[in-house]
Amino acid sequence: MSDERTQDRVGRRFAGRVVIVTGASREPSIGRATAMRVGREGASVVVNAREAGPLAEAERALAEAGIPVVAVRGSMEEEATAQRIVEAAGAAFGRLDGVVNTVGGNRFLGSPRTMTRSELLETIELNTWGPVALVQRAIEGGLGAGGAVVNVSSGTVRKTTPKMIAYAAGKAALDAITRTLARDLATLGIRVNAVAPGFTRTDGTRSMWAPDDGAVAARNLPLGRLTRAEDIAAACAFLLSDDAMQITGCVLDVDGGNHLQGGGWTPMTDPTIQGRTG
Repeated sequence: MSDERTQDRVGRRFAGRVVIVTGASREPSIGRATAMRVGREGASVVVNAREAGPLAEAERALAEAGIPVVAVRGSMEEEATAQRIVEAAGAAFGRLDGVVNTVGGNRFLGSPRTMTRSELLETIELNTWGPVALVQRAIEGGLGAGGAVVNVSSGTVRKTTPKMIAYAAGKAALDAITRTLARDLATLGIRVNAVAPGFTRTDGTRSMWAPDDGAVAARNLPLGRLTRAEDIAAACAFLLSDDAMQITGCVLDVDGGNHLQGGGWTPMTDPTIQGRTG
């Protein structure tokens, strides 16, 4: 189903609502696709990223699509960024209804035998503290009953992915944070869930799918198609919406069935792809 047909089917679930999306600049990316998806369904959006150029381009694209948008530059590793994002939402739109945390990353890629303490701890912090800090500031800034948070986790938590020990640990911690926040914030009427992508067609993974347009990756997925950023965005939008009003503390796999394969194929184990990771 095309994005346009999907939009027609779901309508404007976020009319009058305000949603923050971090990591929303590059194209394609989960953050940018999510901002576009909820915006086309009626939301005003506050987008964040580190780099000024790509962030400005994303802001232009959203505005040209008729979406009310404010962009806030800054790294989620900096303490002041979360506060500035929430303040921008309040100043521009006067309310806050949803938060999507897509920022994460990996400080180490290789054998666990060579990983340092700092590489592990920095990766865990990169994938956990930004989402926690933003949720804290969001609640102070008005996120309350009826609000929702979606964290972007990873399928590496449930698969034995070679070379990804630090990243898997960071996302496993994020899953635990998601469930614990869901229990705690339920008393405020706020739902907290996560989406766990598998290998996804984004700017960050371009070197692994661009040479063959994702053909190898697609052949190794049960559903036979490489996951797109828009697929993850659709799941994020669902979990933010009232369609998911009885769902909290969930980690939703959106990976074309990759999680069904246990410790089997990943881009990191396929020799035809390994040589192109760059």
